Amino acid sequence: MSEDFKKPSDDEKSKKEDLKEVLKENQEEEHIEKISKPVVIRADAYKTIILYSSRYANKSIPPAEWKEIYGILIGTSDEELVYVERAEALTFGHATDVQLDERHYGFIEEIQERLDEEKKGYYMIGWFHSHPGLGLFFSYIDLINQLGFQAKNDDFCGLVFDHTLLGKKKEEIIKSENGSEYSMTKYDTGFEIFK
Repeated sequence: MSEDFKKPSDDEKSKKEDLKEVLKENQEEEHIEKISKPVVIRADAYKTIILYSSRYANKSIPPAEWKEIYGILIGTSDEELVYVERAEALTFGHATDVQLDERHYGFIEEIQERLDEEKKGYYMIGWFHSHPGLGLFFSYIDLINQLGFQAKNDDFCGLVFDHTLLGKKKEEIIKSENGSEYSMTKYDTGFEIFK
């Protein structure tokens, strides 16, 4: 049995509860209006996306030959958060902006049937694809794909990954509780999540 599909331990449940409490406190302190649920991605799911994307677009491949990839995000959601437990590669495009077709929806149905048989409570909670060298946005075709998925599940999210952004430094100005500001260096994860 895959490590990703075992029942959450008490420690994992405790971590999820701690995360929910921190998010709730931050929202109350900063008076943040909640527009959509935050998404928590397991490291193994993120690693799958990076490895699959790198297979079709990397420094060893001429940029003119880079291809987009597609896959499914598997997990759960509750009232507060969306949890991505794992990612499954689905297909790659022969160019950019390739729309999912009936064949891909057949693969998606097979994945859902497998998840139902496993009876672990996981389901398709999102999809991912890459925009190699193009940036992080939803194209018109991506919007069509997302709307098709999200019509059945409000929590369904779409993740876009661009390997050229991964690890790039960016400076962010942070305000502390006492009003002072300081600069923090962050490293780009290379992805953005859309709903």
